Amino acid sequence: MIEVRLRPGVEKKIKAFFQWVYNLEIEDIKGSPKPGDLVKVLDSKKKFLGYGYINPNTKIMVRFLSFNEREVPSKELIKDRIRSALEYRRRLHLKSNAFRLVHSEGDLLPGLIVDVYDGYAVMEVTTYGMWKLTDWVKQALIEVLQPKGIYLRVSDYAMNIEGFSAEERVLYGEVPERIKIWEEDLEFFVDVIKGQKTGFYLDQRRARKMIRDLVEPGDVCLDVFCHTGGFALSMKKKGASKVIAVDLSERALNLAKENAKLNQIEGIEWVEDNAFHFLRKLQKAGEKFDVVVIDPPSFARTKATVENAMRGYKELCIRGLQITKPGGYLVIYSCSFHIQREHLLSAILEACKDVKKQVRVVGESFQDLDHPWILQMPNTLYLKGIYLEVL
Repeated sequence: MIEVRLRPGVEKKIKAFFQWVYNLEIEDIKGSPKPGDLVKVLDSKKKFLGYGYINPNTKIMVRFLSFNEREVPSKELIKDRIRSALEYRRRLHLKSNAFRLVHSEGDLLPGLIVDVYDGYAVMEVTTYGMWKLTDWVKQALIEVLQPKGIYLRVSDYAMNIEGFSAEERVLYGEVPERIKIWEEDLEFFVDVIKGQKTGFYLDQRRARKMIRDLVEPGDVCLDVFCHTGGFALSMKKKGASKVIAVDLSERALNLAKENAKLNQIEGIEWVEDNAFHFLRKLQKAGEKFDVVVIDPPSFARTKATVENAMRGYKELCIRGLQITKPGGYLVIYSCSFHIQREHLLSAILEACKDVKKQVRVVGESFQDLDHPWILQMPNTLYLKGIYLEVL
């Protein structure tokens, strides 16, 4: 196996279970690794640190699969990881037939996402190394999960960064384009083939319940970046008299409308528009809402884009504050690791200064527990939500 020796001092964070090695942290490589090759990682004194896979063409050069010298990467190790992940999810007793089974570094399987929808598994591969392990993962899922089918998805972003090309396809069994799931007392159609990510935002399960708890019967509510209607349907189900839901994606809105019909819910106004433009229209028209939910896509995929992203969050906060009734609630989320909780709070504070509004923080949320946050891997905590009462 190819050996990677690290520079002095780097071993400290690896021994504390940090799962990445950056290119500038490597002293020497014994051999000529190709992208995705398995490697043994050693400290500067050639003592064992762990096993992982390498991509010499990326900034994050090595991602760990094991810190135990006896746990050599193998088909059996992948199976053990997935079995352990499934056992953890079962202990959560989630009130849904949909859950995240594998959360990349959160389950010591970097570069792999697996979401399960009513017995169908949707794999998303984000690294070259994990792409090369696809067959091992597929076999492990078949043996451990016994799914009805497995579908492979690969993000364009991952392929551009990691330098591999893969076709999205059915890997096992049969996978319908749409799968019906349930969560609490609502049902949803999930577009696993052409929908965003793996088809549904499972990470916002807890947040949907928190939003429902804020709504009082008769409230007027707004769902910005509504996707397939998770928040909008939850607010209407609680008894909101009026809900407006806006998204730029016609495909997402069409599925949201079908989800409303599926639940026999009427009275939601679905709007296809740019969210920033639509918020300005609402503000100019003097519209006011009891509950405003703003759940934008990732504005900051890299650290270099944080500054631009902050301008976007601040504008969303300004518009949201202007259209929220006194005593009403404004909730804003960030799904980017690079936008930290402090960034989000700073954007809110600056927006409050600009529009001269005082707010009370009444809650926070993160991704639900089937998207585990590993303290030693800060990137596993990516979703943050701040819940505000506008005074």
